[in-house]
Amino acid sequence: MTKFASNLNPDKDPADGLFIVPKSRKKQAQFVNILKTVLPYIGSDEAKVILAEVMIALKVEGVIGQEMTPKTKKMVNVISESILAQPIKKKEALKFADRLLE
Repeated sequence: MTKFASNLNPDKDPADGLFIVPKSRKKQAQFVNILKTVLPYIGSDEAKVILAEVMIALKVEGVIGQEMTPKTKKMVNVISESILAQPIKKKEALKFADRLLE
């Protein structure tokens, strides 16, 4: 599963406070490492960045399997669109990604 929080604290671990990250520290580290590897290839498209964050978080947690089923694709799209529709959540997700690219 994932955890939800209201904001990011720049003094903490980059994954702390992000509204959708794996629960365990080990999975958080895996999430961050994968995201750091993938983000440079995604570019600056906000929708793609948020989609990548969602997909990687769900994959690390084991919610997404080897293959994406139509039901899984729909779930990922609903979550991503929900984040894009909420300005605060969108800003947090993009800020997190920017910090990882620094």
